[in-house]
Amino acid sequence: MKRTIYTILLALLLCNSAYGEIFTGGVSKVGQQESNQVIDAQTKQGVEFAKISIPQKNYRTYTDGNGNFELPNIKITQPTIMNIEKEGYRPFSVTINNNDSLSSPMKITIARSAQTDISLDSEILHLGDDSFSSDSANAADFKLKSMGPYYSKDFIMTDNAKQSTNYLVIGSIVGLDTKLAKSMGQNRIRSAYSSPAEIYFNGTMIGQLQVNGDGQRIRIPNSLIKANQRNQITIKTGQNLMPSDHIDYDDIEIMNLSILSE
Repeated sequence: MKRTIYTILLALLLCNSAYGEIFTGGVSKVGQQESNQVIDAQTKQGVEFAKISIPQKNYRTYTDGNGNFELPNIKITQPTIMNIEKEGYRPFSVTINNNDSLSSPMKITIARSAQTDISLDSEILHLGDDSFSSDSANAADFKLKSMGPYYSKDFIMTDNAKQSTNYLVIGSIVGLDTKLAKSMGQNRIRSAYSSPAEIYFNGTMIGQLQVNGDGQRIRIPNSLIKANQRNQITIKTGQNLMPSDHIDYDDIEIMNLSILSE
């Protein structure tokens, strides 16, 4: 029986800034069919030569002329990011939770990019201090060295952005050890948890990341946007909230950061 796979639990992401809103994680557009395939969201046709990669497993392949692709028999025991890239399309990633996720063929829908899209980073980013428990979320799959406890990126937004609704979109995030992530069974740590990762826009906190998953969106208040000037997004990873003689940063990995206007 064919069924839709929902790859991320909907969860509340609470923002403690002056722009407090309730955010929900996105639901990946992934279904099942007879063979793995990447299709165009508008035309419903297969997308040729899209790159499929599982960076944490050092695997890469490409779709054929009909958008079909094969996945190897890779051992997956923890949530692992699979990335889909194609020029002219918005970057898309999905978290594979275990080998059961690969046991049935997937149909993945990707959307064409818009002129107003801003791609901040399409690579995996590892934030933290490279000090984490083996029971931490995704500890066994971390491959990259940490770039430190925060990530910042400068970019230009036009006048049109202030007339639209703008979102920071996090394609995929793994490794969060927050209290909420712990309660959802996303890590095996018994007696500790971290504060949420924090999102800042031009120095003002606009949201927090509480759970691991795909397609999380955080709205950017238009009042903070500097039209035709340099703007900045900063992501700060959380800290262990249990008593300690030193600051222990939460190690997380993020893939596909972009700003989309609607």
